[in-house]
Amino acid sequence: MADVILDTNIVLDYLSATREKHLEAVDVLEQLLESDRYEPVILAASIKDAYYILCRHFGARREALVRERLNVFRRVVSVAELSLDVLDRAFASDEPDLEDGIVRATAELRGAAAIITRDRSAYGSSAVPSMTAKDFLEQML
Repeated sequence: MADVILDTNIVLDYLSATREKHLEAVDVLEQLLESDRYEPVILAASIKDAYYILCRHFGARREALVRERLNVFRRVVSVAELSLDVLDRAFASDEPDLEDGIVRATAELRGAAAIITRDRSAYGSSAVPSMTAKDFLEQML
C-alpha cells in the first residue's frame, strides 16, 4: 500500500464539523480507509498541533472530548514518527514553514503517493505531489 500523508489542516477539517471543508475531509478519509491501494498517514506532530488548535477553538471545558476524538482518530490511521532524518531534511528544505518542511520530509522519506492539504502554496518543490482532498478523490481513486 502507498502512503498518503494528511496535512494537519485536513486532520482539523475531519475532526471539526464546523470547518468549511469538513465533508471533503470525511469523504477522503473514508475512501482511503476503504482503499486497498492507499494508507492514510498523519504525523505525530499533527496530533499535538490539532490538540492545541481544537482546545483553543472549543475551549478548556471540551478538552476531554478533544483528547478522546484524537485518541480514536490516531487508531484508525497510521502515525509517522518525528525522526532525526525527517528533521534534518525539513530544516534543509526550501519550505518557508517548518511544519510544511516536516510534512514534506515525511512524505518524501516514506515514498508517499501524495500529500493531501488545503494549502495550495505549500509543497511546490516536493518530489511528492500535493493536492486537495477533492482533487485526490478525482485523480487518484
